Amino acid sequence: MNVFYNDFSLFFEKETIRIVDIARDGFILILLSIIFLMIEDKLVEIGLTSGESKVYAELLRIGNQGVSVIAKRAKLNRTTTYSILKSLEKKGLVSSCKNGGISFFTANDPNCLVGYVDSQCRVFSYYRDEILSLIPKFRELKGFYDFKKPIVSYHDGIEGVKYVMYDALSAKSGFCAYLCLHKWLKAGFKDFLINYKNFRIASKKIPLRAIVPDAKEVHKFLAENYKNSPADMTNILYVDASDCFGLFDHQMNIYDDKVAIIHLDKGAEYGVLIQDQKIADMQRIIFDVVWNKYGGV
Repeated sequence: MNVFYNDFSLFFEKETIRIVDIARDGFILILLSIIFLMIEDKLVEIGLTSGESKVYAELLRIGNQGVSVIAKRAKLNRTTTYSILKSLEKKGLVSSCKNGGISFFTANDPNCLVGYVDSQCRVFSYYRDEILSLIPKFRELKGFYDFKKPIVSYHDGIEGVKYVMYDALSAKSGFCAYLCLHKWLKAGFKDFLINYKNFRIASKKIPLRAIVPDAKEVHKFLAENYKNSPADMTNILYVDASDCFGLFDHQMNIYDDKVAIIHLDKGAEYGVLIQDQKIADMQRIIFDVVWNKYGGV
């Protein structure tokens, strides 16, 4: 009985030691894995790629090895691993030698990482100075190509149309318009047009160049209501609407940095204001082309 007890105690003691050794080795492996993950993270922080960090850390662990072994340990394909090794060698972090026609690579002493960081700092310092010297030129480019979004506002209904029309009377140096008088008259806005004309000429003293459709009712309205108006305040050009498809579908006023579009179809009246210098300039140029083509003075 005592012999059995002694044998069992000896067996239990050995198994306990073995289990402790296994647990210790497992803990060490886990600890090493954590350390290597931390090392890889730090290598990425100083500027290495994820692949470079993994390969360099693996080389520190396994020492001088061929590409195939390194690739297997790093869990990368051979071509990618070789490319990474050459990149690390160029950065001074890895050395290579040939034995029997086979290339072997080894990680340089970790002190080389300090040299790598120093070299990166010098490079960044150089480019920082270069960028600082170029900042004035960058600012010039920003000013040259500065793009501001047009300000667009929509005004619904008859009151919206009137609001957009009266906004043109804020023009600093007159305005030009594709004036669809026939639509205004058809919609019953004759009195509004007369009051608007009087306010523009007598109160605001804003000159107008207008392209209008060559229609009987338009001639009649202008003859009746503009005969006593100063000639320099209103310049009218009659154009055959059939020659200019769609030109008088909407009214367009062009002034300062604004373009106003007015839709007068009954029940769907609205006005749109677009504030943008480039758009206004472009529409002014188009207006002048049409004006000159049809003999405007």
